Amino acid sequence: MKSYIQVAIRTKAETIDWDIGERLIDSLSLNGSLLIPEKVSHNEDKFTESFVGKSACEGVWASKAVIRVNGALSDFRQDFAWRRKKAIKSSGSVVHTSRNIRGQTVPGSISLNAACSEKIDWYSLFRTWCEIFPPQLGMLHLFSEPELGPHERNNSFQIGSFNAALKPDVPNVGWAMFYGDEFAQEVDADQIAASGFPIERLGNGYLVRVTNSIQDMVDDFSLFSKRRAELKSLFREGFFLTNHEPSI
Repeated sequence: MKSYIQVAIRTKAETIDWDIGERLIDSLSLNGSLLIPEKVSHNEDKFTESFVGKSACEGVWASKAVIRVNGALSDFRQDFAWRRKKAIKSSGSVVHTSRNIRGQTVPGSISLNAACSEKIDWYSLFRTWCEIFPPQLGMLHLFSEPELGPHERNNSFQIGSFNAALKPDVPNVGWAMFYGDEFAQEVDADQIAASGFPIERLGNGYLVRVTNSIQDMVDDFSLFSKRRAELKSLFREGFFLTNHEPSI
């Protein structure tokens, strides 16, 4: 059963400017370009276009398309997806922030699923994405055998989902979490810091880690699990959908 890295972000910030796309691709070019795309697309299930450089992606980023809704034509911005099959194998997507017919902001979502590798500074990548896409909620986690049982396969935590777009949930605590917008008020920063958890204020929220290094999840999952339970106890009851810790 292979372990993998999952990054998931929900953001209410606008995402369609090409400047945002450039910054995203620049972030994938760090770490020796081991995450740079090989293919890009509007559809994460269908890739036909090779990645030939950042500038060539401008026409793919947030391009307009038309859909018929209740008999009327409506513009929307197409997703941006990328894939890499060479080491380090990875795939990701950006679903752009939008407005529904009621004028409500529908948060955008940014995701990455990648093979684990110590060659990548995953925390720096996540922190950079939190600056590019100021999160409503964000998560970086390393999923390994203790959390990859059959009963976990399709739960929202493992697939990197925060559930309903307009009223997201926090399924569980990832190794690093960003609590922004309305979730920032749930964070007792002083108490979390006093309990020994790395925390920093960043933009509109807080970036909180369970331990100092994501590698701790590989080296000593039981310690990570214990610390995660302690961190959860510093939030109000019911804030997380589960307080269950996997049996080791």
